[in-house]
Amino acid sequence: MHSVRLAPLALLSVLTLGACSDEPPVTDREDQEQATLSGNLNYRQRIALPDDARVTIMLQDVSLADAPADTLAEQSFATEGKQVPLPFSLSYDPAAIDEAHRYAVRGEIRDGRGALLWTTAEHHGVLTQGQPKEQVEILLQQVAADSAGPLTVLYRCRPEQGEPFEFVAQYHDGRLGLWLPDNFGLPYQELPQVVSASGARYENDQALVWSKGGTALLEVAGQSYSDCTEDRAAGLREDARLRGVTLRATGNEPGWLLEVSEGRQIRFSYNYGENQLLLPDPETLADDAGYRAASTDHRLEVEVRHESCQDDMSGEAFPYRVTVTLDDQPYRGCGSRLD
Repeated sequence: MHSVRLAPLALLSVLTLGACSDEPPVTDREDQEQATLSGNLNYRQRIALPDDARVTIMLQDVSLADAPADTLAEQSFATEGKQVPLPFSLSYDPAAIDEAHRYAVRGEIRDGRGALLWTTAEHHGVLTQGQPKEQVEILLQQVAADSAGPLTVLYRCRPEQGEPFEFVAQYHDGRLGLWLPDNFGLPYQELPQVVSASGARYENDQALVWSKGGTALLEVAGQSYSDCTEDRAAGLREDARLRGVTLRATGNEPGWLLEVSEGRQIRFSYNYGENQLLLPDPETLADDAGYRAASTDHRLEVEVRHESCQDDMSGEAFPYRVTVTLDDQPYRGCGSRLD
């Protein structure tokens, strides 16, 4: 099933002229005619998508180079076993389009667990300034997979009664590791997977977690919490923390990821995961200003400034501004300390 999210738009009212007219008043309809941006997602490699893959397409205003993109419309759908090329048809309000602005369409494909498989690797301009308005071809680039290991997910729960809380689940090899807040009085649990009609269900005599897509049902001591939603970004940070990472930072275009395990190693993945660099024994700079490491082929320096930073694609706020310089090539982004 397709789901489409449109950015909020102001509604205009039209006053009726001629009070004596027999015609009914003329008003704007809330369901104004929408425009459609169509096209295909594709990639060059002969790699099959998993049956549970899910596609997301976004139309964004990218006019401001130093600010996060403004998402005007978004479409998400399951591939249901289909393979590329994958057609899409994204509805948007043409009244929201300013001919003086620049717009782009982005796409990504994730597996059923939410792991990113393929993503937009370059700018795909649309709608204005001579860019196409239909039959847009989006070429995706594969995201390098991490070494096989557990998937860590952080869920945020908002029960009808009681305060909101969060818990961490780690999926791996038919079992689930569960960390609950201290007030539950339940230490770390390992839940085996059991048969379920849908989703993935894990339970023991203490707790149950039943996940479906980006949501989960939690049961502890006979109490059910059904309104639990995955926070993907927080889950990635929690996964890194559990692996001993003390600083995690990311940046865009080209996509890169930095993980520092202080005193042990620096892992730097760049060019959308195509290039990987692992440098042991990093030097910590004075006043925790960053790190420095080198190999026979590369030298890398990390500058960490404690100031607010906003991801220029997702809009997520971070407490640190991070610049990675690899062989005189700077990569700028945002990060968090996890220790």
